[in-house]
Amino acid sequence: MFIDGQKQSFSKIRQRFGTIFFLSVILALASTLVVGLLTNVFEAGWTLPLAIALAAIVTPTDAVAVKSLTGETDMPAGVGEALELESLFNDATGLVVLDLALSVLSKGKFSVVYGLEHFAFVAFGGVLVGIVAGFLIVYLRVSLNVHTKNPETTVIPISLLTPFLVYLLAEKFGVSGILAVVATGIVHNWEASRLRLTSTRVQLTSTTIWTTISNVLNSVVFLILGISLPTVWKEMQVIGTTGMFPILGVSIMIYLAMLAIRFFWSVRQSPNTDDNFLGAHDPAQHRFLASVFAISGVHGTVTLAMAFSLPNRIAGHAFPFREELIIIATLVILISMIVSAIVLPMILPPKVTTYSLEDIDHIRNKMVDYATLQVRDTIDDHDVREALTEQLQSQKGSFVNQVGNIEEYQKLLYETKDFILTYIHGPSIADKYSADVVNIYEKIINRYDIPSFDQRGHFVKRMHFLTHKYNEKVHNQYRHAMWHIKNGQITPHQRKVARKAWIAKQPTDVLKKRQDVRDALLELNTEVINASDQYIDDVLRDRLMHKHSDNEHINLVRQTVNKYFTQIRHDYNKETIYVDGDYYIQAFQQEYNFVQRGVNNGHVSSAMAAVLYDEINQAQTLQLQRVQQVLAITA
Repeated sequence: MFIDGQKQSFSKIRQRFGTIFFLSVILALASTLVVGLLTNVFEAGWTLPLAIALAAIVTPTDAVAVKSLTGETDMPAGVGEALELESLFNDATGLVVLDLALSVLSKGKFSVVYGLEHFAFVAFGGVLVGIVAGFLIVYLRVSLNVHTKNPETTVIPISLLTPFLVYLLAEKFGVSGILAVVATGIVHNWEASRLRLTSTRVQLTSTTIWTTISNVLNSVVFLILGISLPTVWKEMQVIGTTGMFPILGVSIMIYLAMLAIRFFWSVRQSPNTDDNFLGAHDPAQHRFLASVFAISGVHGTVTLAMAFSLPNRIAGHAFPFREELIIIATLVILISMIVSAIVLPMILPPKVTTYSLEDIDHIRNKMVDYATLQVRDTIDDHDVREALTEQLQSQKGSFVNQVGNIEEYQKLLYETKDFILTYIHGPSIADKYSADVVNIYEKIINRYDIPSFDQRGHFVKRMHFLTHKYNEKVHNQYRHAMWHIKNGQITPHQRKVARKAWIAKQPTDVLKKRQDVRDALLELNTEVINASDQYIDDVLRDRLMHKHSDNEHINLVRQTVNKYFTQIRHDYNKETIYVDGDYYIQAFQQEYNFVQRGVNNGHVSSAMAAVLYDEINQAQTLQLQRVQQVLAITA
């Protein structure tokens, strides 16, 4: 209720007050009265207060349940808004009427004047407590935002505790805790509108947390219902089949009565009024929307909770027909859900989206690749360039390092290897390095085995290849270990001493030549790395120009080549590479620019752009936070 209240504004409540009052109070009271009288007629053994208590229990509607049942359909906006506003306040109406009915059952007498006074006190008192408490809490939160260094550490816990505190406070004063919580939520909506773009971290974090809580609670609604059904089933077994037929009949009668009342009110609503939710002046469309509103009156967890809240004893006696009331309430919930789940998808059009998941994946992949190329051109350091690339590529999802097309991966890997071999035999390399250095480096490159397996039987052949490489590695390590054992070079200290002794025996010119060759190989390897990076970047750039977005194999080839270059450098214990936050800002700005150009050119819809902008914003916030954490650790 607190979350729903935060979605409403004072201006909207003021504008729709007449309709809200009619939906949440008048319609709820009318439904309670009609259902109570009909139940009293059908169940001759029940007193009128008992029938009214049952009617109050089944009156509240559940807009959350409707949203869950109609998630794949296009619910008319006016009907959806009416359902939300109705469920926002009619819970309190049902609770107040139930409290009155239980009071009559307990005392054995009823006064109309007292009933109206009690209803007004509980309802308006709850709203008053909620508004006052809401403004006090808002004042506290604003003060903390202004005067504390990290306000989110205190403001957000206060926000999470607010609905419980307000509810308990209102109940302590004997007024409606539900209405108090809703009123406080509306006050918090006012606070958000006043804050605007101030305290952005608090607002973003709070919104994320409340959205998560709301999604969890929406699922818990049905979980609670499912957990409660076994208890109800046991009570139904106790009553027996014969006793269940009248109860089922009463349940169906109650549902049909509420359906008729909701439809009658909707049809009679004038389409010319300012606060009309059904909108259309066309009579046929008006009746259709009225039918949708009536069928959407789904009952949920509040109804079940009210039923289970009935006391076991009242006025010194066992509560009459308590099990029957709980069973009827449960059946009404199930009937309303089943009818809505079957009928609404049949009469409502399916929800139409302007894009598919494949469409947004296509644009996202091209966006990330484009931004990656733009930023790579500005970075000279290979390690920084690759660390940034790997991080940006992770935006594509968890399968970024998996190749869908093995043939493309193998083909590009062969082409990259051929490019390297051609490059090292080019004139620019021949002018700088000796033939011996080039030949040694060529042998190193040719030692790399590219796995030759195709898509068919890919897993088996890949496992065979990996097993062969593993066995070869184990065999080489065994030979290496046996040589060291044979020559008494087991411990690191023994190996160090042996190496020094070997070096001491070598002529100075031989050692210098070996070192010169090693330095030349490392220098050549650096040049090859930069040339290979440029070659792979050009391949990716060409694919983007031809509108290809399935470029995962290029990223994996890049990683494979980099891994082999690292082995050549014997750089196995490299520290974590720090990437300046400015590079990330540049990359995310390039992503924004890519999406904006797509919107301007008509290639990207506004709906897709909104999703991508949100993803970029979240990725930027998360990445910059990680950069700050790294700086704090290394400072």
